[in-house]
Amino acid sequence: MIDVMDDLARLTADSPLGKLRRERPDIVKHLQGSDDVIFSPADDGGLMRTQRAAAALRIAKLLRDDALVAHYQARLSALDPSGALAQTVEGDACITEGRWDAILAHVDLVTRGPGSATRDDIDELLAAGLSSHAIVSLSQLIAYVNFQSRVLAGVRMLRDAK
Repeated sequence: MIDVMDDLARLTADSPLGKLRRERPDIVKHLQGSDDVIFSPADDGGLMRTQRAAAALRIAKLLRDDALVAHYQARLSALDPSGALAQTVEGDACITEGRWDAILAHVDLVTRGPGSATRDDIDELLAAGLSSHAIVSLSQLIAYVNFQSRVLAGVRMLRDAK
């Protein structure tokens, strides 16, 4: 079974930390299930897979997590071979679509200051054309990638403590 967290942390299932993770198999299973649902949903609710990967890449860059950056760059490249969306995440290009600009602004806001988002920020997303479903999906994605970064930081700390 593919396990994104093991891959990101460069763990094997039989390594000491891999075995430690498997002492809680439900957590391993549900974490991978979250990744599957967030990035490959049956119904994208108006937040396309390319946009999800690009938003995740933006979060990884804001968090300065090289493993996550490489992971989401690869995921986005597979979905957007032209690299047009990746350029907007890098700041090398601008899409003149207010909807995508609103998504990136919200990603930046919530990643940099999780408690700073207000009802007005949600209203801006709605005004930019995001559905309620897309806003919930975006919120889940932001929380998930930030969580991944924290889990990876913990795994790295345990691995390096040897």
